[in-house]
Amino acid sequence: MNDSNVPVQSLKMLIISTISAILLAFIILITIVGPAEFGIDPTGLGKAMGLTVLAKPLKQDTKEKLSCPPGEPLEGWLDVVVINVPAASGLEYKFHLKQNAELTYAWTTDGAKLYFDFHGEPAGDTTGYFKSFKETTDSQSNGVLTAPFTGSHGWYWENKTQIPVQITLKTKGQYTVKGLM
Repeated sequence: MNDSNVPVQSLKMLIISTISAILLAFIILITIVGPAEFGIDPTGLGKAMGLTVLAKPLKQDTKEKLSCPPGEPLEGWLDVVVINVPAASGLEYKFHLKQNAELTYAWTTDGAKLYFDFHGEPAGDTTGYFKSFKETTDSQSNGVLTAPFTGSHGWYWENKTQIPVQITLKTKGQYTVKGLM
C-alpha cells in the first residue's frame, strides 16, 4: 500500500497553525474571558457585549447575610437569623434534633410568598427518605415541632420571583444549628 496520497504537513504549516491558535486564544482571553470572569476589559468589547456584568460580585451573598438583625430583640427566642434567598433559586436551612426534642419556630419574609417544605431526615439514613411536616406556599409560618426521630430538620425554601427574598427565622428549643445546606 502506498501512502503517497496522504498529505504531509510541513514544519512551516505546523508553526503557522500553532501561532494562529495562540493568537486566537489570546484574543478570546482579552475580549471574552477577561471581562466575563475578572472584569478586566482593555478593549471595551466586553462591556459592549454585556460580559462585564458577569464579573460583578452578587449584591447579596446568602451565607454572609446570616445574622441577627441589628436592634431586633430576641424576645424569648434563642436564635434569630436573616436568610436571603436569591431570585429564582432555593436553599435549605437545617437544625439537628434528637428524637422528641422540640423546635419552636416563627419565620416571615419581607413580603413575597415562597414555596417551602418543612421536613426532617433521619440520622444515618442513606435511602434518601425524608418526612414532610408542612409543604405549601406562604410568606410566613410558625409552630412547634417535636422531632419524631433523631436527625436533620428544617426548611427548603424556593424563591420563584425575580428578586431576592429575605427571611427572618426565629427559633428556640433543644437543637444544634446546622445552618445552610
